[in-house]
Order: sequence, then structure tokens, then C-alpha cells
Amino acid sequence: MKRIVKKQAAILAAAALMSLMTACGGSGETADAEQDVKTEETKTPEELPASEEYTSVDGVYKVTLLEGLEQTDMQLQPNSSMMGLEGGSGHQGFSAVSMGSPKTNIPGNPAKMDSLEDFADHVVALALDGLGVSVDWTDVDAEAPEGAERCLAREGIARSGGSKGQAYGYYIETSDSYVALMFLGNDDDVEDARKVMKLEVLGEGAAATGSRAFVSSMTAVLNTVNGASIMDTVKGLEEMGADDAQIDELREQAALSLEDSWGVEDTAGLLEMADWLMNEGHNKDAMDFLNGFGGTEAADRAELEAALEGEDDETRNSALTAYDAWTAYGDAAISAWDLSRVGTVMSFGYAAGYCTYEEAMDKSLEAAVKAQESFGSWDDFNQSYLYGYAYWTGEDLQDSGSSAAERAGIIDNLKSQANGPFSIDWNMELNKEW
Repeated sequence: MKRIVKKQAAILAAAALMSLMTACGGSGETADAEQDVKTEETKTPEELPASEEYTSVDGVYKVTLLEGLEQTDMQLQPNSSMMGLEGGSGHQGFSAVSMGSPKTNIPGNPAKMDSLEDFADHVVALALDGLGVSVDWTDVDAEAPEGAERCLAREGIARSGGSKGQAYGYYIETSDSYVALMFLGNDDDVEDARKVMKLEVLGEGAAATGSRAFVSSMTAVLNTVNGASIMDTVKGLEEMGADDAQIDELREQAALSLEDSWGVEDTAGLLEMADWLMNEGHNKDAMDFLNGFGGTEAADRAELEAALEGEDDETRNSALTAYDAWTAYGDAAISAWDLSRVGTVMSFGYAAGYCTYEEAMDKSLEAAVKAQESFGSWDDFNQSYLYGYAYWTGEDLQDSGSSAAERAGIIDNLKSQANGPFSIDWNMELNKEW
């Protein structure tokens, strides 16, 4: 999934950036210098380039840059978004990428994220890796905006082959989030952009509402593990006009994932898998497995533990987890684990071209309605999800070094986010919005 986020960032920047790399090199340096002098002669010292404010799709941050840039947006994960700003005819070759994210939920699965410097490196890698563009960065002084704990600014020369242009990056750290702005272009545009540039953190953004957001929240844990929602990513790229080759590559990745992880190879297999998850799934497997040890007939957990004596750790963990889930949620037991993955498998199905966006969302909505009928809150849903994951892996949820405990930590982080995925009303009325 990290590759998908990289491709998404690259599409936001690539077209204008490659135009820059073609236009800024080669002959004409003397003429450019003469033009710079003429431009300076016509400006008063107080004159600034025309600027405009651009607000992220989730309302978390705002960018001030050159006037008339074309804005494109993508919601990568709950509370994590990316903005592209391209110059078009007014500032041909100018391109900017901005991204904001909670520290605990950074898109793209960065291998290391211990500092603002790590975040800056991560954003540059997302935006530029694979484009044949390199930048020699140098740290420069910059003023931190109000509300920021610190900031980092870097400038450099962007090179592609024998061509070059300017690059500038500005990064903000608050108590709980990182925000980035990076732009590239010819000398005049970048220098003008730096004169008017401003990056502001607006606060917590707007709380997500509606059935679409509810469905997204059901898959928030795995989307965090993967680095982004594949359905939102592919849909966003299509709406942004990504070329067929780029979309086809993502479709191939999604189809391969479905085949390897789910045994799904076509539309019929996709729908069959989604229906199995909703009607049987691992929940039925868990109850059958538990009953194999007399679990639902056991007087208490201690009696089940005695019946499991001599079994291997994985068997014991799975049986005891199934018992705990059944004790807590009855026949619904670990069904949240299954229901959450209806949205995941349909998302990959959409990305693979096995269903339309509407079909994927319709099936995900069915799973959401069943989740509301089976559980009373996000806390219950998430606990059932964790029971299901622990049953599936054969791990002990109390083992702090297990992947099950890691999933529990992700849920805690998502719960702590203001207006995060689990802040949406669990009891909201679910309707088709697409």
C-alpha cells in the first residue's frame, strides 16, 4: 500500500514537475537574467505577488501560495489528507504537494517516524521517488507559525537529467500532528511563492458524518496498517485524471492481493466472499472450534482451560479468545472481524475492476447495518474485531509483543484522535449516499 500512496503523491506533482524540468534547463540563461532585471525594475519594494488561500479537504490545514493554482485533494485516511497545487498556464511548471496527518497515523507506512526531520524525508520520498528527480536539500531558517511546537525549512536545486529548477519544503510539528508543504518550479515562481507562502494548522477539522464515513470507519484499522484506503485512493486518482497505465498498474496489484490473500479471482468470487463474511465468516469457524472443546457448555473459563490442557499455545489462545468473545457478545462473538473486512474486500474488488464503486459501497453498507444490529458501540465493535484478529492469528491479546496487541494500540490511537474515525455516532441512521 505504501507504493499506492507514493503513486498518488507522484501524480499530484509529476506532470507539472516534469514540465519544469524540461523548461528550466538548457539555453537562455542570459535572456532569463535580463528578464529578471526588467521584472525587478517594474516592482516597488513593497509589492508582493498575487496570492490565494487553499484549504485541505478535511479542513485541518490551510496553504497560502500563488494565485490561480489548480487544487486537487485526496482523503488518505481519517484525519490524513493530501493536497496538490499546480500552476497551469499562469505558472507553468510550478507544482506543490501538501500533506497533514496525526503523528500516530501517517499515510504510507513510514519505516521510521521519530521526528519532524523523518516526516520531511518521508513526504519527499512519497512525492519524488520514481520520478527521476533529485534534490540537494539544505536546511534554512524559517519562522514557526502560531500553535506549532517547531518547524523545519529546506531549500534546494531539483535536477532531472541535464535540467534543473528550485525546490522548497516547509514542515510543521504540533503536539499531535505533522503538516508539510513542498513545491518546485522555475526560479521566478519559487521565489515568488516563498514571498507569500504560509502554512497554517486550523485545528481539529470537521467531524466526519454520514453513512460513507461510517463505512470508512469500519475499515480504519486495516487502512492504517496498509497506509491508506485503496478504494479512496483509486477513486481519487480516477477523478484526478490519472492515465490508464497508472490505474491499470494499481488494478493489477489489487487483483493479485485478492487472489493471494482471499482466493478471489473474479466478480462472482468477490461477491461470494463478501456474503460468506457477512453470514458465516470466521465467526462460525470460531464457534465450531470452541464447541469442539465443549466451550459453550463449560461452566466457566477455568473449566475450558482444563479441557485445553496439553494443547499447543496457538490452539489454547484461539479457543480461549473465542470463549471470551462468545461470553461478551453471544452469537456475534468475533463477527466484527468479519464485517470490517467486507469493506476491505469490496474496496480491493473495486480497485481490481471486479465491481463498481456503487456496488462496493452497497455491500459495505449491508455490513454496516448488520454491525449496528450486532453491537452497541464502537468500543464493542472494536473489541469484537480484536477478538477476531487474535482468534485468527492464535495470539494472546495480553501479550504486549504480539501483532494482536499492535492492532489494539492502533485502535487506541484512532480513538484518541479528535474527530477521528470512531468519533462518528454509532447509532446514526445509515442510508445510501452514493
